Amino acid sequence: MALATFEGNLDHFDPRNPNAGDDRTPVQFYMGAWHDQSASESEGRPIFKDMEYIRIMTSKDAIIDRPMRPQDVERWPRAYAAWKATGVSEPGSQGTPLEAWPLMTRAQVEEYKYFKVYTVEQLAELSDGLGQQIMGFQKIKAMAKAYVEVAKGQAPLLQMQSELESSNSEIAALKDQINKLTESFNKSQAAKVPVKG
Repeated sequence: MALATFEGNLDHFDPRNPNAGDDRTPVQFYMGAWHDQSASESEGRPIFKDMEYIRIMTSKDAIIDRPMRPQDVERWPRAYAAWKATGVSEPGSQGTPLEAWPLMTRAQVEEYKYFKVYTVEQLAELSDGLGQQIMGFQKIKAMAKAYVEVAKGQAPLLQMQSELESSNSEIAALKDQINKLTESFNKSQAAKVPVKG
């Protein structure tokens, strides 16, 4: 295996500042939704949490898109400060985002966001006074309440189903192991029997 040679310009590399040049790397900080798998399983519905994300455009074809790390703020402090200054982060709470609920149209999602409602749970608890400003509010609020209640009732069933699936795969692995041991034992017994001739 031949080693590739480095053909870049080492003059720009400073071992005292390995992040030199980061100021020219296009980055975008934004508020994203992180899927909380364990909370989703325990609640029986998709649960997302607001989390700060970063999108790093390393080249035209290579984009890194992931949850933000503390080091990212150190590497791109001006970009992070500018993003925070714009106030673009949405203060949504934990729960099922309205975008993930199939009963909402895109227009409805945007309308509720105007009123700072980002999750089905927030919608289910929204005051009737605020809801009077929104067409069809009572019906959609009732559906949101029903969705949350049904999901709570299904959570134990979904957890049991997950545990059963886990047990079934363990049982299948044990059966496979027993079959292999039995086959090995039968072969060793067959080798011990003297051949009569």
